[in-house]
This record gives sequence, structure tokens and C-alpha cells, in this order.
Amino acid sequence: MIKKLCIIIVTIVTVVPAFAWETFDRVIAVVNDTAIIQSELMRRYQVVTKKQTPKKPEELNFILDNLIERALIEQEAREQAIIISDEKVMSHINNIMKSQKIPSLDVFKKMVEEKEGISFEEYKEEIRQSLLTEMLVSLAIGVSPPSREEAYQWYKENKNKLGNEVHIKQIVIRPKNSSFAEEKRANELINQIRDRILKGESFEKLASQYSEDPSAKNGGDIGWVALAEMDPYMANTVFRMKKPGEISTVIKTHSGYTIVKLMESRPTSFETVQDRILNMLYQRNMGEQFKKWIVTRRAQSDIKIYLENYRQS
Repeated sequence: MIKKLCIIIVTIVTVVPAFAWETFDRVIAVVNDTAIIQSELMRRYQVVTKKQTPKKPEELNFILDNLIERALIEQEAREQAIIISDEKVMSHINNIMKSQKIPSLDVFKKMVEEKEGISFEEYKEEIRQSLLTEMLVSLAIGVSPPSREEAYQWYKENKNKLGNEVHIKQIVIRPKNSSFAEEKRANELINQIRDRILKGESFEKLASQYSEDPSAKNGGDIGWVALAEMDPYMANTVFRMKKPGEISTVIKTHSGYTIVKLMESRPTSFETVQDRILNMLYQRNMGEQFKKWIVTRRAQSDIKIYLENYRQS
């Protein structure tokens, strides 16, 4: 999936039992002043499970609980006057695209539809809900960011799990669209460039001349990168490269077609992963506080369930 982002994502899903798929809407739960109706539940269930109807009542419980949580979050957000604008949602999506080196919004939309099975508008709503939850926890519940010392302690305890980091240079050729002809052009060009490098031409000069990545101005040099933070396809290839100066095969990623030159490899340093660890610890703390808040809020709320065989998960 798309680099599934490092924040609490509250799955907005629920459903009704197989024997209750009716053609008309009916209320299956009421959370204070918010009604949960059948039609939205049907859609969300099908999207998340990739199934048309549930086979067991147990399949429904977790999904309905998450929709109840969503209602509680939105109610608290209204009380706190917390609003997530369209601009903020798109800014977050742009950050995802940048971190995963996705070349265009059209490519990203296609990835969402193919890998997540939902429309881009539905995906935006998922992001909005996630950001709403994060802001609610931060402002209304209160979560302090972890310190650098906490992050370093986690790094020392988990260093062996992080793998290596590599200093690499890359050449990226991006198809201008998703047509077969454009894919063929990009693939042929990157292979021609690789052949020229293997015959002795300068990787750096060809990167400056042909690469469609911002690193082209530096001869393709992107500095030190942790394998754990790379595109999985690229990481899998680079992991097998052992000798400085080695040239990779052509790697197909969502960014386009890439070849890599390995400069150096070493155990991942704290500086390389510090921000990722800080974010991970913050998300973990936020998740713990959110769970406590949900339990309390749910106990204080007037919740009526009309779903057959329901049991809180």
C-alpha cells in the first residue's frame, strides 16, 4: 500500500448480518445523537473485507465498534471546534507522495484504487478521520512528544532490528503517463543508460543528463538512506548489493524505472532514523491514550445497538 503512513488510522467500517441485507435503510445503532444506518455499513464492509456479505455475526462486532468510535470522535471534535480542512487533507497526501516519491497525483489515485479498493474521495475521508483523531488526542486528550533521550534508548534496544543504511546514487526515468507506449519508452531508456554505464560511461554524468529525480543535480547522489525506509522493491535489490561501485539491475517502483549505484553500506545510525523513531513513539503514546479515552467516553455515552448478535469486541 502505499506507504501506509505512521499515524493512528481509525478504520471507518461496519456492516449488518448476512440475513439482514435489506433494500431499505434502517438504523442499526445510535451513538448519543448520531445514527448509524445500514447503507453506509454495507459499502464499508464490502470495501474493507472484499466480500459481499458476512458469513458470521462475529465478523460484524469489530467493524461496528470502529464506527461507534468514529461517531464519538466526531462528536468530541464538534465540542472542541476541531475541523480538518480539505487543504490539510491534501497537504498530508502530498507529504505521503513526497516521502514515497510518487510522481503525480494521478499515479497516486490509481494506486489507491488498485491497492485499497476505494475511490480517492473515500481515501481522503479516511485521511481526514485519521487527522481528526490525531488532533483530538493532541489537543483534547493531551499527549506529550517523546524526548530525544527516549528515542535513543529505543534505538539502542532495537538497533539489530533496523538493518543497514546505504549511501547510494540513482537514476530515475518516469513514464509521463500509464500508457503502454510510455512505459515501454521509459523502460527502454533506463536499460540503454544502464548498458552505457556498464560499458564505462560515468554514472554521475548520465544521472545529471537523464535522471528525472531532484538528485540529478548532484549526479544522482541521495546520501545515506536506511533500507527500512526505502521503497520495498528498491530495498530488496539494494540489500543484495555488496560491493561499492556495484550497479543494480533496473528496478520498477511506483516512482518509475530506477538504477542504483552502491557507494557504501553500514549499520543504520541513530541520526538516520531519529525522526522516524520519534514519530513512532509519539504514535504509540497517542494510541495508548486514545484507547483509554474511548473506553471512558463510551461508558459516558448513550449508545443503543440494534444489530443482531452484537457483542462488543
